Amino acid sequence: MRDPFPERSNALKRIPLLAGLPHGEIEAMAARITEKTYEIGAELIKEGTSGNSAFFIVSGQCEVRRQTGGSSMRLAFLQAGDFFGELSILDPAPRTATVVAVEPVHVMILEAREFETALKQNKSMALHMARVLASRLRALQDEFAPMIRR
Repeated sequence: MRDPFPERSNALKRIPLLAGLPHGEIEAMAARITEKTYEIGAELIKEGTSGNSAFFIVSGQCEVRRQTGGSSMRLAFLQAGDFFGELSILDPAPRTATVVAVEPVHVMILEAREFETALKQNKSMALHMARVLASRLRALQDEFAPMIRR
């Protein structure tokens, strides 16, 4: 059977989190994924809102921002190959940050059910995601450690 979405499949294969998935799983994901393009300044997700999807950046760059007191603080800079929004799938609580396009950005969006299925079926994807989440947590701890120390 021929891949009905070869461009999507190829883009998904370039996302490090998904690169190890078998071709059949990539094809199935490509058929169920949504694509969207955002202009500079657009909010892809907003802190405090509910969500049930993960975003994979195909092209462009975004900033991850979080409200602290009366100001907004940049937590991270994301680019092609990065993903975000997965926490709302793993822990259904309000989104922890706002993601804003800093240049035109093209994303693929995967709903919770599809994302969970992919994680359950592919141990290397789950392990890679755990490593990325651990790295993000470590970076936040390093950033806020001086504020916590007495």
